[in-house]
Amino acid sequence: MSTLAPAMAATTAAAPAGWILSRRQDLVWFQGSVLAGLVLLAFFAAAPHLDGASAGPWHPVLLAVLLWGICFDGTHVWGTYARSYLAPDAVSRAALPGRWSWAMLAVGPAVALFAAPLFGFFLVGANLWGYWHLVRQHYGFLMLYRRRAGESDRRGARLDALLLWVGCGYPYLRFSLSDAYVASGLPLLLPPPALASLRLPLDLAFVLTAVALGLLVLSERVEPLRPGPKHLLIAVVTAFHLLVFALLDNLLAILATLTIFHNLQYHRIVWQYEQGHGRVPSGSLRRYLALGLAFGAVWYGARVFGVAVAASETTRNVLLGLGWGVAFHHYVVDGRIWRVRRSPAVARALDEGARA
Repeated sequence: MSTLAPAMAATTAAAPAGWILSRRQDLVWFQGSVLAGLVLLAFFAAAPHLDGASAGPWHPVLLAVLLWGICFDGTHVWGTYARSYLAPDAVSRAALPGRWSWAMLAVGPAVALFAAPLFGFFLVGANLWGYWHLVRQHYGFLMLYRRRAGESDRRGARLDALLLWVGCGYPYLRFSLSDAYVASGLPLLLPPPALASLRLPLDLAFVLTAVALGLLVLSERVEPLRPGPKHLLIAVVTAFHLLVFALLDNLLAILATLTIFHNLQYHRIVWQYEQGHGRVPSGSLRRYLALGLAFGAVWYGARVFGVAVAASETTRNVLLGLGWGVAFHHYVVDGRIWRVRRSPAVARALDEGARA
């Protein structure tokens, strides 16, 4: 979705006061959906701690992740497929990757079966790609808000992007230096004492960078400061990421908490696109949700519950790898179908959906 902003906003039907849809719709779906993340954050913070010794299939954290995966993450990936592979018009399918993309499902299982010592590094790479994809989605909305506000200065766009990426990148890097990361069992690139010694320098670098960026924005040397929806989005996203990494120490819980925010945003943008074609995803809301829930149950049933009950490490890793493979395929497809610069028809559909 990150590349939809330029052409979508290039049309003349801008929403009032720089909003993507409307003030109410944006506040509910694009900023307000963070409330779902806060609810999940509160649950995980209060739930019993999840570690290797307590990771049974009925642990409250695993059950919550399973329900999130079925109800939100699975349905949002189904939204990608409903808007692309299963769409009745050729334009919606035009940018789909070739058959090679389905081979992404086999990467994780192949590593688990034939290069088991490297599987930990596979998980590190998978988490990095997933986090990059997540922040990139917020970046797409940020750039769309800039266009809606008529802000075309490239330096201003870089500054806004830097604010977002610094705010979201710091807590992830800080977590990678934490004792919680060491306890996760993922590979360490540096010994634990070295990780600990880097925490304070990283903290200081973040504070100094944030102050410098803030002063640059306030100085208006790059572009005039016009507070609006994009600033609210940057503030909400960065504050939420900082809060989640500060309160949670389990990557699975962190993944679910951060992603539910994006899941709801994504459903709304898919709905907008389909409205632009005079239809709803999968033909009806009931069918869309039913198919999405079924897809999520199969995907997360194996990815979470199957992993929890698997008797062997190899089986667990194969299921984990397959689960990540579905996510990889989604990342690839999602990164292509919203490239509306190459397809004015996609841009028109999004804009028509905004009017609906």
